[in-house]
Amino acid sequence: MAAMPASVPPDSSPKRCRGLHEPGGLAVPVVRRLPSAVIRCLIVEVAAAVAWAGAATAQQPRVHVGAGAVYARPTGSLRQYLAGAYGAGGFVAFGREDRALRLRIDADFLHFAPTTASRPYTALQPVFITTGSQLFTALAGPEVRLPAGRLRLTAGVGAGFATSTNTGAVTGIAAPARFSGATSFGDLTLAYSAGGGLGARLGDGAAPVWLDLSARYVGTGPTRWVREGNIPVGYISGVYLKPTRSPTTLMSFRLAVSVGVPS
Repeated sequence: MAAMPASVPPDSSPKRCRGLHEPGGLAVPVVRRLPSAVIRCLIVEVAAAVAWAGAATAQQPRVHVGAGAVYARPTGSLRQYLAGAYGAGGFVAFGREDRALRLRIDADFLHFAPTTASRPYTALQPVFITTGSQLFTALAGPEVRLPAGRLRLTAGVGAGFATSTNTGAVTGIAAPARFSGATSFGDLTLAYSAGGGLGARLGDGAAPVWLDLSARYVGTGPTRWVREGNIPVGYISGVYLKPTRSPTTLMSFRLAVSVGVPS
């Protein structure tokens, strides 16, 4: 016997109820007890439909896990000193597959490409400063997905924290000996984000697969960044590193794949 489609609830009506749905089933003896028979049949069929709908809902995943590649570009004044950043990110989302609202937790690690610039030190000999930066963000907040279907637009906001590490190294004939190695500056600040994206469902079943393309604006509190102008010369101390403290803002773009975790 062929299996019944999963989208159709099984016929759990008792034999005495099936006569009401068949041609000629409303015989004269049945008509005399029609009200009570109809009520009993409706109760049985509604209970079967509710049980079937509950079983279908229980199979929907309530947790989605995803990971992918991230590209970020600094905005504001930092874009004059920092190049684009590449990295990886992941997220965990809590919410049923058929619901529009869910809670999402994101974590991204970004590595900014190193930059080198020269700075006059003496009338004849400059020095060179090379900087490298890393940024880690962890954010959580609500996300809305509309409409329900194979393609979904998403929008969300988040708040959390960010850690940044900026390393500066001074080289050149005139560079002081104490700068022969790298000097690092690290900061821990609050962070926030807002953005949106597009999701496409690639696979169905108990563990649906989604392809997500998203863009978001990320901002952090004041952090220290070493730039080419941050090696002033003091009358007493001589050359020293003086990082600039400023907020970090950037646009990040992520291409990720997520999978629903079966309940």
